[in-house]
Amino acid sequence: MDRCVVLVDAGYLLGAAASLLAGEPARSRITVDHATLIQGLRERAEADTQRPLLRIYWFDGAPDRVPQPEHRRLRVMSRVTVRLGALTRSDGRWAQKGVDAAMHAELTELARNRACSDIVLVTGDGDLLPGLMSAKEHGVAVHLWAVQAADGDYNQSEDLVAEADERRVLDRTWITRAVRAKELTGVCAPPPRPGPRSPPSSPPRCRRRPRPPPRPPVTRRRPGPRPGTTAPHDPPRPPCRA
Repeated sequence: MDRCVVLVDAGYLLGAAASLLAGEPARSRITVDHATLIQGLRERAEADTQRPLLRIYWFDGAPDRVPQPEHRRLRVMSRVTVRLGALTRSDGRWAQKGVDAAMHAELTELARNRACSDIVLVTGDGDLLPGLMSAKEHGVAVHLWAVQAADGDYNQSEDLVAEADERRVLDRTWITRAVRAKELTGVCAPPPRPGPRSPPSSPPRCRRRPRPPPRPPVTRRRPGPRPGTTAPHDPPRPPCRA
């Protein structure tokens, strides 16, 4: 059948987008407009393969395989099928379980049943290499899409890249149509860089308190003699002569 199918490893697509835009692969660091992203995948797939789209398969992990809000939004979109694997936490990091196996099974089944002529893989997992080779043996053209690597290098299995019929890179311009990095809040600004050191200044001189004005001298008066008496130091008066 002259149709194309897109198989998306959501962990790879969104993790690589987070690394590119936010500097780390944590999906919590980005916001995703899923409707715009799905529409962009469909348009790009139809343009690259020159085939109408049959379906987009969205493979992702979820705790206990319970659909999360984003999965519920995706499930009701036209031409989108969601396949969930387990999501487990180990050593402080989340890891998908069973997603690559589900992608491998879908890839080989589509090729075996000749449900499409072209398959687009959005993944970097080398575990899909046997499924990719099996699809090629059934006459299906395999297109491998990568997200632009943050460090400019490959973020996919080299064997996967070597076996794909076609390879494309979803660059930053394409990614930012639907994905944005979140702004960090509540983070202290880095301390300012120290400027050129100035020569040490002399220590400030202590100011002396002003002295109070001198008080006027106090003159103490010597006590005079009592009435009818003479001072002991006064010379005796001469007696009066008649």
